[in-house]
Amino acid sequence: MSTTYLPNKKNHRKRLRLRRNLNLAPELESKMATAEEINNDPLPTLPIDLVAEIFCRLPVKLLVQLRCMCKSWNSLISDRSFTRKHLSLSTTRRIHYATYEHKPHELVHNSYPLDSVLSTKVKPRRLPFNSIVASCDGILCLCDKRKGCVALWNPSIRKFKESPPFENTQILNQVYTTFGFGYDRVSDNYKVVVLYYTEGNLLDTTKVKVHTLGTNLWKTAESFPFGAVCDEQPGTFVSGTINWMAYTEWRRKGLLFIVSFDLGTDSYRKLLPPHHAEIRPDYLRLSVLRDCLCLISDHHIWVMKEYGIQDSWTKLFSVSYMQHPTKCYALYKVLYIFEDDRLLLETLEDWKRKLVVYDPKNDTFKVTRFTNILNVCLETLISPCS
Repeated sequence: MSTTYLPNKKNHRKRLRLRRNLNLAPELESKMATAEEINNDPLPTLPIDLVAEIFCRLPVKLLVQLRCMCKSWNSLISDRSFTRKHLSLSTTRRIHYATYEHKPHELVHNSYPLDSVLSTKVKPRRLPFNSIVASCDGILCLCDKRKGCVALWNPSIRKFKESPPFENTQILNQVYTTFGFGYDRVSDNYKVVVLYYTEGNLLDTTKVKVHTLGTNLWKTAESFPFGAVCDEQPGTFVSGTINWMAYTEWRRKGLLFIVSFDLGTDSYRKLLPPHHAEIRPDYLRLSVLRDCLCLISDHHIWVMKEYGIQDSWTKLFSVSYMQHPTKCYALYKVLYIFEDDRLLLETLEDWKRKLVVYDPKNDTFKVTRFTNILNVCLETLISPCS
């Protein structure tokens, strides 16, 4: 069985820097220094398998530092199988929003711990709009319409990759565009999907293109077999598919339904919303809750417990806060559900965007200080450059 260790003298300075970064107590650091003076032998060794089991439970920030300690640790932490295992155990989430400023053309990014939404002390910076169109496994997908491309970025490890242009920028100014981003289990890779819809005098068309991480091209997918996608809301990634609300007819007419795009087969599928009197066919929005497809109709929240199974639609909550008689409310998106079942909701109140924490157990809500469109994302080691 292979082992790993750090030679005492060679890495003495590195370990001291790491202790300072970890803010070790002075008395503990003093004891460690004394032990080093007594014993000049190499540190005790551990089997590399045990090291991996320990490391995969550590936070990303610490792992990035540990990667600089020695070649064997760097190789372990950079290994794809290790990053996938770390992803499966990761529970740390942050909220992100970012925008491209035109003069100069640069990305402005803000990030906060998820529990910041519960704090009254945080004063988040307000940005004019959010360029983040989707996220998956710690990677943010950003749209740069000025260049006609998307950028994939993991802010936890500061890795950034820009795609080639998917369309001429002059054409993009004349079309409705929506994006999706997710993980394809078939190819064990990540894919970006862009739909753009054109309303013509004689013909309406929806083009679909797919970009696979690690390639330098966009592949044109099978022709879109349905009507128009509902406005420009991003696609929702669930179970290897990207999902949008779509109309049965062109020019945004007819009833709404869910169109599912399978990342593994590049094929489409039609899913129907729940058959229930509370479902408003003219206003439906999608989210994801605990890896299940989530549907918002008016102030009601439904989940599809088994993806693709029509009978598995289950009503979770009705947000009574959205039924105030004197104000105009709209439930826009469900961003996250906490362990205690509280919901982080994106709402519109008299056309002003607000972030609300709703507790369905006692039917109470708290308006946070955040007003930008947010993305809740895991901290991971997954690189968009691989």
